[in-house]
Formats: sequence, structure tokens, C-alpha cells
Amino acid sequence: MPLRVPRWPSPPRTPQGSPLAVWRLCLDALPNAPDAVLRPWTTPAERERARQYRATADRHRHLAGRALARRLLARRLRCPPSAVAFTEGPHGKPRLDATVPDDPSLHFNIAHTGTTVVVAVSQDEPVGVDVEPLGRDVDTSALAGRILTAAEQAQWRALPAAKRPAALLHLWTCKEAFVKATGQGLGRGADTIACDLDGGTATALSDAEGHVPTSPRTAAEAWALCPFALPTNLVGAVVRRGALPHPVAWRTAAPLVRRPRQA
Repeated sequence: MPLRVPRWPSPPRTPQGSPLAVWRLCLDALPNAPDAVLRPWTTPAERERARQYRATADRHRHLAGRALARRLLARRLRCPPSAVAFTEGPHGKPRLDATVPDDPSLHFNIAHTGTTVVVAVSQDEPVGVDVEPLGRDVDTSALAGRILTAAEQAQWRALPAAKRPAALLHLWTCKEAFVKATGQGLGRGADTIACDLDGGTATALSDAEGHVPTSPRTAAEAWALCPFALPTNLVGAVVRRGALPHPVAWRTAAPLVRRPRQA
């Protein structure tokens, strides 16, 4: 089963309340001074945090993730971007602050790599998203031993050597999206999450043999998985609690960020 390669059309002028929308922003699509473009959508605290990054690319990715999330949530909530405040969970997952005048069932998650930023926005159910470059320089054997279950390691080692790096990164994004969705972060090992495979593609999640979830909310079987690929040599995954809505809305976000600031 091949990975889904979504089309990313421009957004409609009128906000639509899709149960699950995944937005992509290519930083290359912004003008030569992305700091100036992103500034209206970010807070002084976010800009101060960005200044702590030594690399300019890291600073831009951080600002773009927060800017895009705030722009999308303000659009959905029909409120000024300045009214959208973020806080973080125990393991660093960003979420809407309780003081925001919103429907508390609106959830979001941010991922970025290279010049790509992805934000998933979900109505009613928590969501997580992750993206990774297929060309990432990583010790595949060491990573496989750390993140794969025993059964997954056996399947992975049976693959031709040339296919193992991409297969490993695919599984990694699925597991990363899951722990980001649950808010567990590094508190849960990736090898406690099993991916059900169909022809090498993960289609569902389950708890690894011997792992007892801390609560029904963190049982892997309760979450839906939507892996995908991008034509820019990236793989990614979205994980959402409950059934996966159909259709998932895939959108390109550059037109929104480039527009003048508005609700």
C-alpha cells in the first residue's frame, strides 16, 4: 500500500470548519525577509524565544509554526490573532490557553523540518503531526533498536538494505505523531507503540505487547493514523483520537500568511 501524496490546494476565502485540516507552509514561498512577514502573527515572547536559536533557519521554523497556528485558529474562531494565546502541556505540547474565548474542543499541533512547516487543526479531538526528511542522516540500526518493537525490527531487517532508511523514517513519523497527539512526548518510548503494516505502509496503531497504557486516553488503538508523503522528499503522519474524518482537508497556507493581518 503506497503512501498517500496529498494535493495542497489554496484555501477558500471563507473559513471552513473541517473536522481535520492539515496545512503546509513552504518558507521558500515567503519574501526574502520572513521575520517581517511572520512578526504580525507572533508574540514578543515567541520572538524572544526564537532569538535564542543560533541558526537562522531554526528561528524561522519556530516563528512560522507559531504564526501559522495562530493565523489558522484566529480564522476558525473568527477573532483577532492577538486574542489567540498558547500555553503548553506537561511535556511541551502547545494548546490554546484556557482564557481564549474559543470552543475548547479545537485542537492543533505543529511540525517542521527544513523549509516545510505543517499545522494540523482538529475539531473535537486531540491531534498530532510529524514530518521528517527522507535524506536525514541517521544511524538507522541504532534508531531501529530504539524505536521499533521486536516484531517491527524483524520485518525491517528483512527489507532490502536500500529500502530500510525510508521505511524506518515512515514508522518514526507515525510514532512521533502519536506521542505528540497524546501529549506524552518523551514520556513514552516509541518501542511501546506498534504499527500495523499493509505492504510496508502503517495503517493503524496498537500498544506493543507487554505495554499497559496509563489510561484509556493513551491506548494506541483509540487513535486513527493517516500517514502521507510530500513531493519534497518528506514523509509525515497525522494521528487523531477516534475515527479519521473523511475527507481530510489538505491546504497550502502561504496565501494566508502573506495576506494583511486580519481575523
